[in-house]
Amino acid sequence: MSSPFAILSLIVCVPFLGMLFVLTSKENADSQGHNSSNVALFTIVANLVLIWRVFMLVDEKRLKLQLFEKFDWLSVPDINIVFAVDNLSLMMILAVHLVILMGIVLVRATSQGQKSLMAFVLLFLSMTTGLFVSADIFSFFIFFEAMLLPLFMIIGMFGGFKRPEKLGGFFIYNLIGAFILFTGILLIYKYYGSLSLDKSFKILWHKNFGWYIWSALAFGFISRIPIWPFHYWISSINSKIHNPLVFLASSILPLSGIYGLIRFWPRHIPLEISQYFVWLNVVGAVTMLFIALIAFIHKEAQYKIFAFVTVYYIMYLLGIFSQNELIMLNIGYALFSFLMVFGALEVLSGYIYYQEQQNGSDAKGFLCRAKRLSLAYSFLTCAAAGFPVSAMFINNFLILSELFTINIQMGVVLMLSCTIVAATLISEMFRLKTDTKECQLGKDNDISLGLFIFMMFIVFLLLMSFIKPLWFVISE
Repeated sequence: MSSPFAILSLIVCVPFLGMLFVLTSKENADSQGHNSSNVALFTIVANLVLIWRVFMLVDEKRLKLQLFEKFDWLSVPDINIVFAVDNLSLMMILAVHLVILMGIVLVRATSQGQKSLMAFVLLFLSMTTGLFVSADIFSFFIFFEAMLLPLFMIIGMFGGFKRPEKLGGFFIYNLIGAFILFTGILLIYKYYGSLSLDKSFKILWHKNFGWYIWSALAFGFISRIPIWPFHYWISSINSKIHNPLVFLASSILPLSGIYGLIRFWPRHIPLEISQYFVWLNVVGAVTMLFIALIAFIHKEAQYKIFAFVTVYYIMYLLGIFSQNELIMLNIGYALFSFLMVFGALEVLSGYIYYQEQQNGSDAKGFLCRAKRLSLAYSFLTCAAAGFPVSAMFINNFLILSELFTINIQMGVVLMLSCTIVAATLISEMFRLKTDTKECQLGKDNDISLGLFIFMMFIVFLLLMSFIKPLWFVISE
């Protein structure tokens, strides 16, 4: 089915147009630097309406790509830009928009002079949306790499790093991964043509070139996920970011690797290649346990959230290795709730960090006095810890059960890692609820009514996703 009014192209272009409006907006003393953030908020809300309309057009029962849009690019070789969506890509687009929206809401309330940040974030959102609507291998690769440039600018300008050489190493590291991935895609094009994404996992792994294609795809996508030995460049960047919006944008980067693996990973791997899966599973499980243990003894709340994000990304990575199509779908639904949970939790943790810096006081006991913050933070911590309050619970249960059947020892390690991360987040919540006279933060430092209502809206979405993930879809 073709897309009416090129609506997929429109949801890619709207954030880009919003970026142009941000760059031309004028800040004055009365606006306190909020004009640019207001434009960004309006842009995302407008795009959310369009995304909801796309959900109405898509047949949720069909698992194949729909609403195709094709734009001619080159005739020799035959390369075009092709857009299409399915439930998985639409859920990722919706979740990423909500995550960025949460970050902008907090940054607007706690910071000033964010014009450049808003512009780069909207450009990043446009490129990320383009990634999820891409329907062929070349369109996918273009947006897969295009999202890196605004992200590097966001991290470099607003990440607060005192050692820029780490960012330079991070850039070179991703550049190498991009080059290797590109050579793999060129081989796919040579032997299969401009392949549609819904057929990419059906590639036959010919012995003469299949090994290199498999290795190139694996390295290109896994290099964006904080798994050993790739974890150093990602953890050294993400765990040190205290700007919530910057952290949220950087935490979307591993999502592109997970999504790429879901689209490309073959459902039938030759025996000579499948033997290496054992090592990948071992490395992934050990990385999860290692990061979870560090987070448990780490004092900084930001690292605890980073560990939560990392552990679950790796678990979804190992779920993809199971090569089970039903598990792939479960991962998509789990990611939808997971993104909203860690996004909202990071926003509230960022608010607490901001209040600590503004008042020069430790936040221990802060939740005893800030009732609105306490309610929202407690619910999100329970959701992150694995309580049955969102779609993440049931889908994580199914993913873990599948991994247990593959390798019970690996399943035990994964369960232990998730339990440690849950205990880490709950212990941090109890620390914030343990009243102390030294805490100078009171009810006057509580989140605003507007931010509280917005957090309750996110809570509502999470609760409804537990009942039915696509509850808001009314098929025509």
